[in-house]
Amino acid sequence: MYSCISSAVLHGLKAELVKVEVDAGNGLPGFDMSGFLGSEVKEARERVRVAIRNSGFNLMPQRIVVNISPADIRKHGTGFDLPIALGILAANGYIDETRLDRMLVLGELGLNGDINGVTGVLPCVLCARNEGFNKVVIPVDNENEGEIVDGVVVKAIANLKDVVRYINGEDGFSGNKNVTIKETDCTQDSEVLDFSDIRGGDAAKRATLIAVCGMHNIMYMGPPGSGKTMMARRIPTIMPEMTFDERLEVTNIYSVAGQLGSKRGLINKRPFRAPYCNVTKSAFLGGGMYPVPGEVTLAGKGVLFLDEMTEFRPDILEGLRQPLEDRCITIVRLNNSYVFPTDFMLVGAINPCRCGYYPDRNRCNCSEQDIERFLGRISNPLWDRFDMCVRTEQIKYSELQSESIDGKETDNEYTSEKMSGIVRRVRKIQMDRFRGRKIMFNSQMNSRDVAEFCQLGKTESKLMSDIYSKKHLTARGYHKILKTARTIADIEGNNDISMSNISEAFYYRGIPDVKG
Repeated sequence: MYSCISSAVLHGLKAELVKVEVDAGNGLPGFDMSGFLGSEVKEARERVRVAIRNSGFNLMPQRIVVNISPADIRKHGTGFDLPIALGILAANGYIDETRLDRMLVLGELGLNGDINGVTGVLPCVLCARNEGFNKVVIPVDNENEGEIVDGVVVKAIANLKDVVRYINGEDGFSGNKNVTIKETDCTQDSEVLDFSDIRGGDAAKRATLIAVCGMHNIMYMGPPGSGKTMMARRIPTIMPEMTFDERLEVTNIYSVAGQLGSKRGLINKRPFRAPYCNVTKSAFLGGGMYPVPGEVTLAGKGVLFLDEMTEFRPDILEGLRQPLEDRCITIVRLNNSYVFPTDFMLVGAINPCRCGYYPDRNRCNCSEQDIERFLGRISNPLWDRFDMCVRTEQIKYSELQSESIDGKETDNEYTSEKMSGIVRRVRKIQMDRFRGRKIMFNSQMNSRDVAEFCQLGKTESKLMSDIYSKKHLTARGYHKILKTARTIADIEGNNDISMSNISEAFYYRGIPDVKG
């Protein structure tokens, strides 16, 4: 007897519908599978056979043929176990096949019949809703992940026997219970961080505030122990809240990557990714036999922090150039291509030389060639993609002792609470400015947007002309100064960009002139 059940397979960050066709009938007993299957799908034979038996369903020896179509799409993952098992049971009369219409099924089976969680449930449920399916059956482990999507009934079930009862409408399995969507986050720091922890460095803190307000790429350069890493790791504490669409997009990425964690809920905090310098190229940019998101995609809508950036391999750093411009990366595999978003804020931290103390010649013995060679590990085209470069200074003893006076905290202008308030205000200004457009921050403006929203007066235009010609700026560098100046004007509440805004933006454009 023939039966057919709908399921889905991941293709990049999206899911595609597939049909699990099962024919069970007379012939020499066997279990054959076809349909361009990966090794983990082929291994489903024994898992399914034993899970059906241990769930109390008795099958006569028979020839079973399973085909997952269309056959030109590579099938991978363990989510086909449950639809294959249900197809076999439907072909043997244990399930009313008419109840499988417009139902999508996902799940991995344990040998005892329990349904284990799988990755990529969120894009599969979104695909089911968009294709007009009424119901989706998923593992209990993925319950919160599936419940994020409205417009389709999502049923999370623990074992194969209960799935059969639910489909047949037995024992009250007729609807979906209400589930409170849990929230999770993908930041790497569990401790409570605050900019007030950093003593001194007010100039670097203001630069950080400007960078976060406009989501500008920023580089910290300074000697060891000057607070570069501390500054970067506190950026998430002042970042603006994500919209629901942004949360859904980030959660979708982490669902495909299998990094939602035990809660598997909607991600509510912007990502903060800080890969170590020995990261592989495929882990950083994305890839693999079945391409999965890399660090540049996992940092989407958040921060990608590269500490000791000069220690990263040149091919990895150069691989950032296209994603920073296009905000997406395309990975080609045989006849398929996979597009992953790379909409992140790049934050780098480096020493000014190998010993770290240049230009203090009392402590630095590096030659000019050594310094040039060290900074040249980051090529000029990549340097040009940083909106801002701020130097951090060695913290003075008096600044360390100024943390309290008579046991009371001194007034600090740069705390995470105060800075996040400014960020929220500027974020609202940008959302109103770009309403109806596909951009949300000043850094995302293209040349046409810059011409519209960064208009200059005569004196401001003359200043930019002088800067452009004397400093030999590229067109990209020119636009980045204007975008940064636009953000500074927003912070100050000005509609027009002033001379002081341009001067400050140019000051932060202190990119080293190196060969590379």
